[in-house]
Amino acid sequence: MKITSLSFYRHLTVLFLASLTMSFSALAADLDYYLPNNVSYDESITKPADALGFEVGEWHARPEQIARYMEILADESDRITLEITGRSHEFRPMMVLKISAPENQNRLEEMRQQHLAVSDPNQNVNATEAPLVIYMGYSVHGDESSGSNAAILAAYYLAAAQGPEIEAWLDNTVILFDPMYNPDGLARFATWVNQYKSMTPGADSQHREHQQDWLRGRQNHYWFDLNRDWLLLQHPESRARIATYQAWLPNVLTDHHEMGTDATYFFQPGIPSRKNPLTPDENVRLTERLAEFHGEALDEIQSLYYTEESFDDFYYGKGSSYPDAQGTIGILFEQASSRGHLQESINGDVSFPFTIRNQFVTSLSTIAGAVAERDWLLEYQQRFFKENMELARKESFDGYLLKEADEGRMHELLNILRAHSIDAYPVTESFTVDDQTYNPGEAFYVPIRQRNYRLLKGAFSTRQDFPDNTFYDVSAWTLPMAFNVEFAEVRQNRRFRVAETPWSGPNDFSNNQLAETNVGYIFSWEPHFAPRVLNHLLKNGIHARLAVDEVTVNTPNGDAQFNRGAVIVTRAYQDKPWQDIQATLTELADANRVRVHTITSGMTSTVGMDVGSRSINPATEPKVMLVIGDGVNLQEAGEAWYYLDRDLNIPVSMIETQRLDRSDISRYTHIILVDGNHRNLSERFTNSLQEWVRQGGTLIGQKGGARWMSENNLLGTTVVPADEFREKFSTEGLSYADRNDFFAQQRVAGAIFNSKLDLSHPLTVGFSRETLPIFKNSTIAFMNNERPFVDVATYAEAPVFAGYTSQGNREVLSERTTVLAHRYGGGRVVGFADNVNFRGYFWGTSKLMANAIFFSQYALGTVGDEEEEEDEDAHAH
Repeated sequence: MKITSLSFYRHLTVLFLASLTMSFSALAADLDYYLPNNVSYDESITKPADALGFEVGEWHARPEQIARYMEILADESDRITLEITGRSHEFRPMMVLKISAPENQNRLEEMRQQHLAVSDPNQNVNATEAPLVIYMGYSVHGDESSGSNAAILAAYYLAAAQGPEIEAWLDNTVILFDPMYNPDGLARFATWVNQYKSMTPGADSQHREHQQDWLRGRQNHYWFDLNRDWLLLQHPESRARIATYQAWLPNVLTDHHEMGTDATYFFQPGIPSRKNPLTPDENVRLTERLAEFHGEALDEIQSLYYTEESFDDFYYGKGSSYPDAQGTIGILFEQASSRGHLQESINGDVSFPFTIRNQFVTSLSTIAGAVAERDWLLEYQQRFFKENMELARKESFDGYLLKEADEGRMHELLNILRAHSIDAYPVTESFTVDDQTYNPGEAFYVPIRQRNYRLLKGAFSTRQDFPDNTFYDVSAWTLPMAFNVEFAEVRQNRRFRVAETPWSGPNDFSNNQLAETNVGYIFSWEPHFAPRVLNHLLKNGIHARLAVDEVTVNTPNGDAQFNRGAVIVTRAYQDKPWQDIQATLTELADANRVRVHTITSGMTSTVGMDVGSRSINPATEPKVMLVIGDGVNLQEAGEAWYYLDRDLNIPVSMIETQRLDRSDISRYTHIILVDGNHRNLSERFTNSLQEWVRQGGTLIGQKGGARWMSENNLLGTTVVPADEFREKFSTEGLSYADRNDFFAQQRVAGAIFNSKLDLSHPLTVGFSRETLPIFKNSTIAFMNNERPFVDVATYAEAPVFAGYTSQGNREVLSERTTVLAHRYGGGRVVGFADNVNFRGYFWGTSKLMANAIFFSQYALGTVGDEEEEEDEDAHAH
């Protein structure tokens, strides 16, 4: 049955309240407030209040309560099959309810295959006969909880509602129902607002209930914004969700959010000029058609809304735009937030039940609209993937060649591509193209002619010019650049050979076989996880030494040369039995795919360092402190924590700014200040920090943290003054209409910059190429240092690799310093102008953080009288 009218919503008003808030006690709304009354409900299905112990909207439901209710519905309803798709960082279940007619529940796999045939460009099926698939998802930001609380109602409705309309909805449709995109953040926020809830609700926006602490509910466990991780897949929540998405390729996907309390309700389409150029215009037309259903549904309950004035669909890593690259209509919903139970606004008091009702109503309008436009959605999806192949054939190249010797970074990139159903093929024999040699094991070919062409093109884009240069999020996210993997567009007529089947995962690692030796073992710093191996050795009390310069050693297979940064585990200076050390080293290296070599002699046969050289110093187990709390950029702090924890396995001591004066910082070897406004740091702490560095500590500052260090005489540099940027943007002749463009020109809205490394500097050990892509989303940069040996990396003369940066900003940032390091008394300071751990996926620059942790002792440059050069022998390393 095809539904072509919006009549369903004309029945909604009978029992819906028209007022913005409710006047009865404690804002307790029963089901009559939310549910349409034109259908009957199966009495055998447990109502939400009977499972939760309270009415929806009376309290903020916790994730375990929502999960339990979904389990109850799956047990009671013959329309629902529940699947646990993964676990969050805090091990909460990620779940999807597969909702369809009872007779479909035993043939869901058959329906999935029928639906996938529509998106297969090699098949010519009748698209309109295939099942329609709708993915409904809620509250990727945990403190935007009206979505997940509305999911309780929507799931009940889909389980219990009776009548011909819902039967028609579920007849040849599968609804993939995801009630909690971010259960960990949702748990944090529910706990916050519930603990401040009163029997008598208060709407005062200054009330503690509405003012979260520094650690908000928006982010996941590691303080990441999961709505930026759909493409990047650095978190288990995202990986679980995308596995389901790719398995089904839905026709419509919903993404329910909240925004400022003074707004109304937004649904897409967003600003027309700000969609990704790769997204077809037909996608916008379909979005507009579905918007008619949302508009009529909200009109019926007298809720205000707007479209096309906010938000964009440019970055393919967000929930409403990732689907657009794959033939799905992604829809963003933004509800004015009560951010608690009741809050004042310019439109009157906003209640939690009111926000839930709007999200619930648009959940139903999404289904009604999708079912009404079933044929269009299915035919559009079929055309989308066929056009993908046509567009790929018209390209001036046939695919991308990837090249990188480090398995860690390469395999993570390939894993991401594979998760997005993008195939990469291993190169099977060596060949040369444009003076670049590609070898098996290090090179892969990604053909452009494959089903997910648009997503692939978007993921590899280096575009720098755009019709609209105002971006809600980033303007570049080029995946190979993030992993510092070389890539090039090539034609297949180069006749290189690749495997017949796509890469499906790493080959088995050939375990290390450590020979007996009286000297020790050595491994390179180049592998991404080499720092993790070193850290575990140190935690196990195993003595290890760092060779900051190139070293050639004797091995059972002859001389072997190691680039700067090699780690040497000697028999000398060990406090543990050598056999135990061998076993531990083997286990750690094998687990991290790091090749270890046996050293047969302490004396090298070449000119240079011997194994006992005084230029090979002992490594020290790091004790890292991360400053968090008021004024600190929450997400950048989380990114630093996640890198140190996940990639290096270093325990991180996090101390809030308000506790710094009372904390003993002498127990730490490294302190990290990420971006933020650090003006609230006390003079007492500043003095303590200066003395701590003089006594041998390493202080690492990033963006605003580095600026604060510079302003407080800790980092010997000056941030490029704002006046240099302002001078590049004339205000002459501007009208008020030019305002947005004027300010957009001055932003660096998330671009990838080309930086040049000093490959002789200690902080660049493990890097083999001078060029390093680095993510930049601010105008912070350092003036070039007048003293030598201090600047570690500068932006290139032509500084932009990908994304939008105005000509004026390019001119100011060209060849300015982005990384520097120098001595400060007996300690070291390191400054990063950019976020080297951006969103957890910039693995290429994250090694700079590892180097600042393990190799800062070798940074001998000086900037002031306090660090005057000593006699070379006095500080030779």
